[in-house]
Amino acid sequence: MKLRRLAKRTAFGTAAAIALAALVYGGSLYLRGRLPYHDSFTTNEASEWRQFGGAWQMRNGAMYNRSDERGAKLLAGSSRWKNYKLQTDLQIIGHEGEVGVVVRAGDAERGVDSYNGYYVGLRSSDSALVIGRADHGWVEALPIAMKGDVKIGAWYRLQVVAVDCNIGASATNIATGATSWAAFHEQNCVREGQIGLRSMGTGGAWRHLTVETASAKDWDVVRAHAPSVNEPAYPGLEADYSRMREAYDRQKNTSAHDAQITVEGFPTRAAYRDLAEDHIVPVEELRKNVTHDGEVAVRGVVTLASPLYVQDATGGIAVDAPHPIALNLGDEVQISGRPLATGVSPRMVAEHIRLLWDRTQAVPLSITSTQAASGAFASSLVGVQGKLVSRQRQPNGTMRLQMEDASQSFTAYVTDGLSMHPLDEIEDGSLLRLRGICDFSNVSRESGSFAILLRSMDDIEVLSGPPLWSGKRVAQAILAGIILIAIGVWIYLRIERWKMRAIMSERERLAHEMHDTLAQSFAGVGFHLQGVRNSLRSGKAAKESVLEKLDVACDLVTQTHRDASAGIAALHPDADEGRDLLVALERCLHAMLEGDDLPLTLVREGTPRPLSLPVRDALFQIGREAITNVLRHSGAGRITLKLRYEPRAVSLEIRDDGRGFHYDPQTTDFGIRTMHRRVKSIDAELSIDTAPGLGAVIMVRSPYGRKFTFGDWLRALRHALPHRSV
Repeated sequence: MKLRRLAKRTAFGTAAAIALAALVYGGSLYLRGRLPYHDSFTTNEASEWRQFGGAWQMRNGAMYNRSDERGAKLLAGSSRWKNYKLQTDLQIIGHEGEVGVVVRAGDAERGVDSYNGYYVGLRSSDSALVIGRADHGWVEALPIAMKGDVKIGAWYRLQVVAVDCNIGASATNIATGATSWAAFHEQNCVREGQIGLRSMGTGGAWRHLTVETASAKDWDVVRAHAPSVNEPAYPGLEADYSRMREAYDRQKNTSAHDAQITVEGFPTRAAYRDLAEDHIVPVEELRKNVTHDGEVAVRGVVTLASPLYVQDATGGIAVDAPHPIALNLGDEVQISGRPLATGVSPRMVAEHIRLLWDRTQAVPLSITSTQAASGAFASSLVGVQGKLVSRQRQPNGTMRLQMEDASQSFTAYVTDGLSMHPLDEIEDGSLLRLRGICDFSNVSRESGSFAILLRSMDDIEVLSGPPLWSGKRVAQAILAGIILIAIGVWIYLRIERWKMRAIMSERERLAHEMHDTLAQSFAGVGFHLQGVRNSLRSGKAAKESVLEKLDVACDLVTQTHRDASAGIAALHPDADEGRDLLVALERCLHAMLEGDDLPLTLVREGTPRPLSLPVRDALFQIGREAITNVLRHSGAGRITLKLRYEPRAVSLEIRDDGRGFHYDPQTTDFGIRTMHRRVKSIDAELSIDTAPGLGAVIMVRSPYGRKFTFGDWLRALRHALPHRSV
């Protein structure tokens, strides 16, 4: 009993927990998909954003992409958002490229233009406000010249309106207030989708992003300022293209654009002291000889922005900068400063940094953990494989991953300002491929032989899950086995209880059956025999009277014996040998004939349907009783059994051509009374049509009864299970 209660409580608690989790998850999705929306960059929370390339991080209430990767994007929001207005402040960080937003995005993948939707942004190469359509390809509307040009490092307020098939935008220089407008209409447009941040060939920053529902009035405001509405497609003819470019040049306010950008926090180019080419040394030389007198210079590609690592063809070096630096992954820079003797990892203190150009992404060098531990690739961008042993969140928000392979143990550090949730989906014991900077500055005996500084969550690739024999999975299997055993025990106890209930119900039915038939029959026999005895004792008994009473007693004994035999036979599970009702009655008739021959006709009408057990038993017993009466009293020469399946009921008809009898419902014999009692037990109807010399027709019409349910199946299963003694 206690086990059953515990199982019930466990099942109820599990169901309640699942329902609550589903409610919370559904509620979070519902709230996340509602408008208006406001970013949480100021609280360093961006778990709803999904990354497709780039090196994204949050700082000072803004979202930054510190990578020159082409087409890096970050998506959020609901795919069911239709008409809405997006507003954000944005900034271009780097040399030259595009920074903007994506609207009505869907089917996104990593790669350039790998999504289906619209892009609106600022481009520094031609100082233009750009609107275009991406569908894993790119078509662009006529660029709109920005008033005052697009300045690197300046903040712009970008507003995008998407209403039906109309896309409009305005871009305002926050410092000067200069605003440009653009708009277009597309026939076969994308009508719904997510929002996103996107940069192209440069780094960027976004802040104060909001999304709210838009209407036709918002579109009218943009349309009133926009110079024209253009389809996002280039002209097909060269002459048309020339006219488009001429119109664009007339709109554009040309100005000189300095191609060499001053790095934030360092002297201007006018104050910068150029170094001769022979003063630029390879990183490998600094690794071998750190006793250079005075200032040296290295030239390489930025492989990690914070902390700053630069790599050339010979290796990588860590750079200590005294001021914050606005550099992106892929920027090629020239750094002058003093080298430091720091052991395996080369390091230098920067005094001057000059940005040469950008979009020169370094490719990780695939090495083994043994090669990484040798120190030959210190401070370089590498790719290594290992098995995840454990993870630990550091106080500063960095996630520390303890890794190992067949020969080495090492540590990986990932700082991701978006969300650490993707790490929660990686199980301990999984085989990972990590891409990052090979570092030796903070290694210890506990952390391993080296460390990998990851640039973002995208630097983690799951090659395979943990093996089936891992400790965690074995524990999960044991727990699942215990739960299954508990459920099995509970089901077994329930089946045993159902068996006991079935046995007790059968006993109760047999008790009623014996009381209604055998007990009453023997009481009648006893009554007649007692009358004979009293008559003989008094000496007043006539021979005819005594014989009559003895005949009645004999008839009662015969009837009782027949009922008892039939009842015992019916209790056997294979009483009808698995055949239908008519076949069972035919077999019963042949058993009663004991070799004699009597023509029998079986008639079946309608589509056979399953009968409930009580209805089947009652029809069989009534049919057997009717056949017995025909054989004993009617002297019939033919019997006809008809079973008719109707839409809502089934009927059994027993017809004979015997001598018939006078039927009086008030003075019927014991057999007919038994028929009435059985008919009443199944809510059926009994009709008897007979007269002396005309034969007899007995018909029973009954509903099909309750359908066979799962409980009936379990109760029937008890016949196949070992019976427990009671």
